[in-house]
Amino acid sequence: RTDNLEVYDAVLRGLEYHYRITPEATAQARQLYEKATALDPQYAEAYAHLGYTYWVEWLLRWSADPQTLERVSELAQQALALDDSLPMVHSLLGIFYSQKHQYDQALAEGERAIPLDPNYADSYAVQAEVLIFTGRPEETLRRMEQAMRLNPRSPPWYVLWLGLAYQMTGRY
Repeated sequence: RTDNLEVYDAVLRGLEYHYRITPEATAQARQLYEKATALDPQYAEAYAHLGYTYWVEWLLRWSADPQTLERVSELAQQALALDDSLPMVHSLLGIFYSQKHQYDQALAEGERAIPLDPNYADSYAVQAEVLIFTGRPEETLRRMEQAMRLNPRSPPWYVLWLGLAYQMTGRY
């Protein structure tokens, strides 16, 4: 982790913007995560959060640049090289691989993430997201329910994937 409170503060402030899920807020989050990586280049979590800003940009099609998705992978690999025990990094790789239609790798990364911290709700939620992309809505529902039990104040994107899974099962 980091001992630098300025770095940690930048990441926490970045999260506040990141969960707003607007192009402007995501850009603000990215700036804060970039500041954190500049101040502490060994802080793997900051690279992972930065990677997620590119993921949101890719998923919501805010950028037409094909390198946006590749940037997700680059940042995840950078974070992984620094600390391969961070569940969020494996989850990030999982959603990257799902977009590349490498579903076995995507699911394997998600399954690596969960045992690293069984109480980290986002690992379950991101694995649910991967399961949506693989066409497995029933499993998505189970993973998302686990995530929401672990984090009853879950971010809005949990409900997005939960709703999509219900729609895919015909349970409107």
